Amino acid sequence: MLVTLIPLIVGVLIGKYIFKWNGALILGACAGAMTTTASLGAVCEKAKSNIPVLSYTMTYAVGNILLTIWGSVIVLFFE
Repeated sequence: MLVTLIPLIVGVLIGKYIFKWNGALILGACAGAMTTTASLGAVCEKAKSNIPVLSYTMTYAVGNILLTIWGSVIVLFFE
């Protein structure tokens, strides 16, 4: 549970206090980083806007690439 929550909390805090992003952009980026399209739909619905999609696309792409690469690395490491 902590492995999932800590990066999201840190991401929200960095987005808010360092980058000074809008809350909808922060939540869109967190949804993309976790590669969950369903959470993007929930964020867009709550925000009544498609603004979160702007930050979702890049983090979703990077998240999928890292998920693929690190999955292979972990399998090779424990083989």
